[in-house]
Amino acid sequence: MTTEPSREYVRRCLELADEFLSAARLCIKYSKQRSAVNNAYYAMFYASLAILASKGVKLPKTHEGLRRLVGKEIIKAGLLEKEFGRYLSEAFEMRQASTYDVYVSFSEETIRETMKKAELFTERIKRLLEESPGN
Repeated sequence: MTTEPSREYVRRCLELADEFLSAARLCIKYSKQRSAVNNAYYAMFYASLAILASKGVKLPKTHEGLRRLVGKEIIKAGLLEKEFGRYLSEAFEMRQASTYDVYVSFSEETIRETMKKAELFTERIKRLLEESPGN
């Protein structure tokens, strides 16, 4: 099932993705590991919502649903490379651990790698949206 895409919604999701990327950078700067992970994931989350909405896909109610729809509607359709699906899933798993596992910790290298993947993911979604007719 699809819905009429809203350019305003897509634009706002991309703004939020950028905001979460900025917040993740600040968290890295101040050694706030858990918050950096959470913000990197949410940058990908909002970029994912943007691309799904731009395609008129009915938006999911869960994080699992989001990952499933990105795989089905965007990656399997050949619009986005598979590695970006892995980036999204890895970031989600890290976000889950950082939020709910009181003993989890991440190396600075892992945090920076996750941040880089979030930046690549977000930029790739933006390019896809620019290349799409009607956007």
